[in-house]
Amino acid sequence: MHPPAKYIFLFLFTCLQLIAFSQPCPKYGIADTPEKKKLNTLKNAGVTVSGSRTPESLPLKNLLPSRKRADRNLYADGAYVVTEGWLISFEEEGPEACNCNKAKKSLKNGDVHMYLGLKKNALKKDCIVVEITPAFKKKHPDYADMLEENIQVRITGFLLYDFIHEKDAINTCNSCAGAWRRTCWEIHPVTEIEKL
Repeated sequence: MHPPAKYIFLFLFTCLQLIAFSQPCPKYGIADTPEKKKLNTLKNAGVTVSGSRTPESLPLKNLLPSRKRADRNLYADGAYVVTEGWLISFEEEGPEACNCNKAKKSLKNGDVHMYLGLKKNALKKDCIVVEITPAFKKKHPDYADMLEENIQVRITGFLLYDFIHEKDAINTCNSCAGAWRRTCWEIHPVTEIEKL
């Protein structure tokens, strides 16, 4: 390639990248199957809930049984629930399929993954994952003040079965050496966090 042609190609490639990254991310993210599109649409659901809607109480022990069990059909995606447990840890996340791989951990513009356990200092593999989304962050710019490790919290939000993580969850993995969570069920998105 001649040097001028090389620069023209590089310029055009850069322009295409800028155009691609400036496009809004659809609710289904970059999913490529109907099942994954539905999953990402649920992950990106809004966090504003009608004041007349009451969450169903779901004890955390029901989501985190002491023994391995198949649990995909125990609950319904989108059920509005409230539960209580110990906030074991939390971490800002970066690129994911639901945000079109555009989020950056350093910018704090993606989800926050939180691990909710039955007891203080529980292992992550014995926890459920609950997630704050960018919509929650927009509604609660002080969200970081709500997060503190090893405190009791009440979490309200929508149930979601994240089948992408079946290999990572104790309840569904075949070879569980790399399992880092108890179940594929999540509360995602979280609509409310309350310190107890």
